[in-house]
Amino acid sequence: MLNLTLFKVKEHTLAYETKNVLETVKVERIFPVPKTPDYIVGVLNLRNKVIPLIDMGILLWNKKIKSDTAIILSVKEDTVGILIDKVIGIAKIDEESIKYKEEINISGIREDIVKSIIEKDGTIVFVVDLSPLIDVHKKINRKSLKRERFSETGKTIKREEELKGYVIFQISEEWFAIEVDHVREIVDYPKDISPIPKTYDYVEGVFLLRGEKIVLVSLSKIMGITPNKQKDKVIVFKIGNAVIGTPVDCVKEIKWISKDSILKLEGKISEGVIVLDEGSRLASIINLHNILNFNDIETVIRHENEGEETNKAEVKNMKSFVRFNVGNIDMAIPIEKIKEVIEVEDVSPIPGAPTYVKGMFNLRNSVIVVIDLKKKLEIEAEEDSNKVVVLENIPAGFVVTKLKGILRTEEDNIQPAEDLTGVEESLLEGIIKAEDGNVIFILDINKAIEEKDIKLLREELVENDTT
Repeated sequence: MLNLTLFKVKEHTLAYETKNVLETVKVERIFPVPKTPDYIVGVLNLRNKVIPLIDMGILLWNKKIKSDTAIILSVKEDTVGILIDKVIGIAKIDEESIKYKEEINISGIREDIVKSIIEKDGTIVFVVDLSPLIDVHKKINRKSLKRERFSETGKTIKREEELKGYVIFQISEEWFAIEVDHVREIVDYPKDISPIPKTYDYVEGVFLLRGEKIVLVSLSKIMGITPNKQKDKVIVFKIGNAVIGTPVDCVKEIKWISKDSILKLEGKISEGVIVLDEGSRLASIINLHNILNFNDIETVIRHENEGEETNKAEVKNMKSFVRFNVGNIDMAIPIEKIKEVIEVEDVSPIPGAPTYVKGMFNLRNSVIVVIDLKKKLEIEAEEDSNKVVVLENIPAGFVVTKLKGILRTEEDNIQPAEDLTGVEESLLEGIIKAEDGNVIFILDINKAIEEKDIKLLREELVENDTT
């Protein structure tokens, strides 16, 4: 069986092998390149990678198309973008039904990149292969086009040590990032903050988190940024013996970034820049050691704890969760079962999939099936969302309404699910009673992804390893 991604160019249907389709993106800016063939309309800046963009209309029929949709492909170890009209979906084709160009007469189309022809639902589909063009592409910043190699099974050989996890957040109009390893949890902005007399001007006060005093430090004051009046979240950091919290306007995502895609900087505040949303936003990576004096912070903490006994047992038997909303329902998944939380703009549909399967997208050369939790759990929610919680060790992700942060709670606060209204109890592994009085449902991901979902993953995606 051959697994193909189908797409439209003009009135024609084309296809490319799905194992070499990396992702679908919206093209917002094209940078022209001099002295290139007419069909190369320019290059894209995709997460700090320069990628040539080919107009498939010009390439095949010398007819320019007007579109802002592109498919990113792997072609002979390089990455290439092709401008198309729209993605149709993916399909499995019996190789016996494929007619190769040596067997037929092809006319009216550029023959050197047409690999074969198939017929699907009465429509002629041209299976294309851009390998003959790769020498031209290599001349356009070959070094920038380099990508990870595919193994013989079609899997990506990815050096995990080259990836770093970051929490992306906003303060005023600026975007920042900090390593996940430094983040202990993310909580709602506290209602009760006690001021600390005779302290540093960037220390806003102290608040209690499960009986532990957390010093609230304003990064906006340290960095000279005028803060918004509305503060939504507090990111709690633990570095060494110091535990602090900093107010932020919102937390956008938890994202794993390749070291090669980080723009290195030498500055006191930022140690690099992450390019987000195809260059429309930049997030500065904060080096906490450079901007905070942790000896001063520890002095403030010791001063606040003087005369009080620290409850060492309080930090034992703690569990961490990624917390999110599905509609107006508060839910969580154990953090060890989550790879990352990202925003996905373009999802390709999967023909024949259940209605709650939104489609698929490519994450660092791994195909991820997207399940809409509000449809899966039959939860009413008016607004659409592109925020996806990607699971660990399962090629799937859940669309959620809003990311609320990272939650830590004692095991004693977790109880079995019973008499739960509005959500199938069988899909939950427990509930959390939060300190603020909220009830948070722990989703059982093994039950949320049913056998037919797993079958879909195996048949449509895992089969890429054997085609």
